[in-house]
Amino acid sequence: MPFAVEISGFLAVFTLLMGVWGVLAPSRLVDFATRFGTAGGLWFAAGIRVVFGLALWFAGPASRAPLLLQVLGAITLVAGVMLPFLGVDRFKALLDWWTKLSPTAMRIWCLFAVAFGAAILWALMPSAT
Repeated sequence: MPFAVEISGFLAVFTLLMGVWGVLAPSRLVDFATRFGTAGGLWFAAGIRVVFGLALWFAGPASRAPLLLQVLGAITLVAGVMLPFLGVDRFKALLDWWTKLSPTAMRIWCLFAVAFGAAILWALMPSAT
């Protein structure tokens, strides 16, 4: 599915760039992330995860690493579906916990986002064969 590959690629680049932003300027990323501590932010975050999960799932068969993308897609989809059940108060508490981490701890978390985005981009690149 070419559309799923394009959506997955776009969201992988977005994830990678957000991770780089967090590594370089964690306090600025905190300012950005705290804007999502609302009911609308919760639903937006859930929707992005559902779209990303479905895109990864459907892009998997055309990728270098179909199993990797489909597993990541399933995990992301489940996270997106479950997020609204968390509720706004718990979502805010999770955001508060993350924003109170030390800059070093935030950078480490953001490195995972960089790795996640890079792995997806690698899997979506055409193979050299």
